[in-house]
Amino acid sequence: MNDVVIVSRHKSTVEYLKTIFGNAEVLDHLTPEDVEKIKGKIIVGNLPIDMIAELLKNGNRFVLVSLNLPRELRGKELSLEEVKKYCKLYEIVDLKLSEFVVV
Repeated sequence: MNDVVIVSRHKSTVEYLKTIFGNAEVLDHLTPEDVEKIKGKIIVGNLPIDMIAELLKNGNRFVLVSLNLPRELRGKELSLEEVKKYCKLYEIVDLKLSEFVVV
């Protein structure tokens, strides 16, 4: 799928997502400058919420990679089998942010 961009620096996560999204482009990092280059594409990854909002405003679809891990696996590089077991994909279709101001 040439209209899909996977954003992840984790080898097993990319490997798993490639089984779903085929020939997707892979980036290990997404900068604000990249947002315009990938306009209109489906972005798959786990990004800061403000960047997700910007992508959605830019006409992208965003699929969140959620890994609900047990405590003992947090902070470790996961195997492909572990990613398959714990990964869920959620499309964020609407997102409204308001900056919280401490007074």
